[in-house]
Amino acid sequence: MERVFRPLPVLGVAMAVAAAFWLSVFVFLVKNPAVPLSSFVKAAFFVVMFVGSVAYYSRTAIVVDSGGVTYRGLTRTVHFAFDDIQRLQVVPGLITLYIVQSGRHAMYFSSFFTRHRELLALLKERADLS
Repeated sequence: MERVFRPLPVLGVAMAVAAAFWLSVFVFLVKNPAVPLSSFVKAAFFVVMFVGSVAYYSRTAIVVDSGGVTYRGLTRTVHFAFDDIQRLQVVPGLITLYIVQSGRHAMYFSSFFTRHRELLALLKERADLS
């Protein structure tokens, strides 16, 4: 059975709202001829940054199935067989960070993922790490 874990939906929504805000600022600046070029550049930067964030949160997922775990990010997809997982590390804090290490790759996820504790327990169980 395949299980999919994604970042919290509120993060993507917040980035979309921020992108819409900065896009409206950019449009406002375009309609006002007395605005310096640096203002356009700064507003465009924020539009690109927040649109990129929306793309990241839309694409990112961790899929656990019978063959292992697959991390799908914005620019790369990495697959781990459960036997390849050597270490699971939890870094506690305001935002908990989880590190999954194999011989060749590492995968990171945080408490900003839905059901992150369930994901950690599932990885421990299937990778036979206590």
